[in-house]
Amino acid sequence: EAFAGWGIPTAEAIQAVRRACPQATLIGSGGIRDGIDAAKALALGANLVGQAAAVLQSALDSSAAVVEHFRVLTEQLRIVCFCTGSADLAALARAPLVRAAG
Repeated sequence: EAFAGWGIPTAEAIQAVRRACPQATLIGSGGIRDGIDAAKALALGANLVGQAAAVLQSALDSSAAVVEHFRVLTEQLRIVCFCTGSADLAALARAPLVRAAG
């Protein structure tokens, strides 16, 4: 709990690094729980997305749970691409971002 507010949120870090290093290969990681989080990281400027905790949790269950985790993640990414009119993940990276109220 002592470190609960420590660090920079992933979304802010991705945007800041992308602005500072527009040509760098950027890996978004930290708090990526599912395909929606992965899509957000890609849309904010990450080239790749890393995920640990959610995959490790599935791995504690079984290899089938890991396969299912990635099946769901892939399906979520497909739905995000559909909803944003993006033909693929490269197009998703160029999709306009709209800040949600709240």
